[in-house]
Amino acid sequence: MSDPKALPPKDQATSKRAGLSVHHWALIGLILISVAGFWLGRVSLPFGIQMPERLMSEDHRHSWDPHERLVVEGIGFGTILSEVEIRELDGPIVFAAQKVEEAEINTPLDFGQRYRLSVEAERPWLGQKIHQDVAFETARIPHIESALRQELAPGGSLTLDVSEPVGKITAKGPFDLQTKSDESRQHFTLTSKSEEVIQGQTFSVSLDWETMNGIALPPFSLEVTTAPALGASIPLNGQKNLGIAMPIQIDFSEPLEAREKVGDSIKVTTEQGQTLHGKWAWTGKQHLQFRPEPFWPAHATIKVRIDPKAARSPRGGVLAQPVEASFSTGPDRRIEVYLDRQRVEIYENGNMIKTMKASTGKPKTPTVTGSFYIYARFPTKTMKSTGLKPGEKGYYEVKDVPYAQYFHEGFAFHGAFWHNNFGHPASHGCVNLATQKKNSRQGVNEDAGWLYHWASLGVPVTVHGTSSTKDPIMAGDGGSPEATTPSVNGAIDPR
Repeated sequence: MSDPKALPPKDQATSKRAGLSVHHWALIGLILISVAGFWLGRVSLPFGIQMPERLMSEDHRHSWDPHERLVVEGIGFGTILSEVEIRELDGPIVFAAQKVEEAEINTPLDFGQRYRLSVEAERPWLGQKIHQDVAFETARIPHIESALRQELAPGGSLTLDVSEPVGKITAKGPFDLQTKSDESRQHFTLTSKSEEVIQGQTFSVSLDWETMNGIALPPFSLEVTTAPALGASIPLNGQKNLGIAMPIQIDFSEPLEAREKVGDSIKVTTEQGQTLHGKWAWTGKQHLQFRPEPFWPAHATIKVRIDPKAARSPRGGVLAQPVEASFSTGPDRRIEVYLDRQRVEIYENGNMIKTMKASTGKPKTPTVTGSFYIYARFPTKTMKSTGLKPGEKGYYEVKDVPYAQYFHEGFAFHGAFWHNNFGHPASHGCVNLATQKKNSRQGVNEDAGWLYHWASLGVPVTVHGTSSTKDPIMAGDGGSPEATTPSVNGAIDPR
């Protein structure tokens, strides 16, 4: 055997270099393997940021549903979301997270707001980093352009106008409301079944709605009132012993729609059910009058019935229930005035029972002629000139004029205690009659008082210019009196 130590020096050096080469190449191999693995990892292993597909869609980026779950994840093994941030565009941060594998944005987002989502992901052991920004806008809430407080229109409808097209709208309230839109999807009509509506109520209607692409919008409410029930009263109800010309007046609580047809649904009959004929006429926006033609039957009970569907206000209100009334007439009593003879004749059941001297209007202030009826009565009445102030020429005021009975505007029968010139024109238009009230003269007749106690509301009054115009007075005959307009405050001069 040879001794290594016996090798020549040259051979020993060669052997040493061969041993170092093995370790060197092993290290190089490890480095190459690491580099290859690193390169393969970066190239072949998935890496990135995953966001909701809808958020990445151009169509939905401008109408993101704030209710929708928004989750951001890192893609690939070992990927960490180093920074996740949502802020209002040019505004404050509303959500932030660091060093997470997944971020669920649980902060409520506002409707109609612009946001920026910034995400940074990394895989440290492969030295990978990525950053992604997405700007998006949440769905806008359309502006409600119609009133949030509405009164249910006639027919039971509401209107809803919005600033931009919307999808489905559903209404919830104390009764069913059907929703209908025009083609623009910006104008809606909500209609109820009118029989379900209670008049004179205020209630809330909740509306659920959504955008055109189905995003649920925050619900809102309408405060809805229904029209008050229409009111109607008949002042003659319960009155007795009325004159045969007394018209029926119906007072409505407000003006009516299609008022020319209202009378067609009002029944006027005797107690036995016989229909009584006459003419309906409006004497004001809310006052309807029925004048019998020619007169009511004497000693009769007259009944009036207004059907709830007979009248409707412009707001849609109707009578809550039928309105009924009754009144009775007395004897067939009539008053005839003759200006040429300055006489008043009183008839009952076709027979003249009394005649009186009168003082009617002077030539410059004549008494009106025509057919009328007594529409207002006062035991005493203060009478004064019309349209004049104290101190002006022609002004007068007389207090406590007795037994005033108005038959046309300011024309009236009444007692005149300030003169005794009966049988001659002496007044400013009224029919002066003798009276003992406040009269200092002796032996004066009480004609005014007698007529006051004999007559009643509705007694026909006919004023003739001359006796030749007089028709025979028979029970039940005669034309209908003219409609009168009550105006008793500014009475014609009683002197």
